[in-house]
Amino acid sequence: MNVSTTGESRPLSYAEAHYQESLRIARKRVKDIRSFYISASMYAVIIPILWVINLSTGTRLWAQWATIGWGLGLVVQGLTVFAGRSFFGTEWEQKKVDEIMAREKLKVVSSEKQLMQAQMRMLQAQIEPHFLFNTLANIQSLINRSPERANLMLDNFIAYLRQSLSASRSQEGTVKQEMELLRHYLELIKIRMGERLQFGFEVDPALEAAPLAPMLLQPLVENAIKHGLEPKVEGGRVDVRIARESGVANGAGGQMRLTVRDNGLGFGEHADSAGTGVGLANLRERLAVLYDGRATLTVADASPGTEITIRVPM
Repeated sequence: MNVSTTGESRPLSYAEAHYQESLRIARKRVKDIRSFYISASMYAVIIPILWVINLSTGTRLWAQWATIGWGLGLVVQGLTVFAGRSFFGTEWEQKKVDEIMAREKLKVVSSEKQLMQAQMRMLQAQIEPHFLFNTLANIQSLINRSPERANLMLDNFIAYLRQSLSASRSQEGTVKQEMELLRHYLELIKIRMGERLQFGFEVDPALEAAPLAPMLLQPLVENAIKHGLEPKVEGGRVDVRIARESGVANGAGGQMRLTVRDNGLGFGEHADSAGTGVGLANLRERLAVLYDGRATLTVADASPGTEITIRVPM
């Protein structure tokens, strides 16, 4: 049903549709109750008349069949109207329909989560080819010119690979593991960018052991560098902050807020449109499946730069 005020129809909102459906059910119930009272009233009047006619004619009894048949029909009608939660009522029917739909929805969500976890494992097991080759090429170029920097880059690269392998084998990591992966990644990029890249971490120590799906923050950091800081002549800074947000909106444990902020060229002008890494749309889908719709991702202008915030339940 659509509501029109200016000659153009518009879809009903959820609240309006819910009200319309409730109104329809209420009207149907009132009609059913009225029909039962009418039937009961007619039964109370007509059945005695039939008995008077039957007994006054002196023939064999036949009024009992009308009494029993109509009476049973009236009982069934009363059960369907007033015994809403019993086998006879429409409320029982709706309850069973809701239970079946809930089970089917749970199967669908479970299948989606398994598929997403499989995709995550594939993603975590892959190293972006150009990142791998660029890193190895940088190490090779530094071996003769600056052996110390080459060794430092190689150490960070090995640590990054080890951390990535650990993440690829687990369905759930921790905040500390994600931070270690980010630190090794940023140290590698800093050797290449030099003083053009500055970074910092601000993590609540109490959250280091908190569970966190792997590879949630690295795509955001990669985008911040690739589209915000590298194209900027003077480079810039990227900061990662993780803190707790108390509240009951998503459970008694509150929420964990994860923020990636840079002072680069800005997300609007240099969005992740190259198709590499994990885009924000894909990341939102991962969050929706992994946290059953209780996680959020928001993008804001940091003036300069971009601030992306993820909130997940704890």
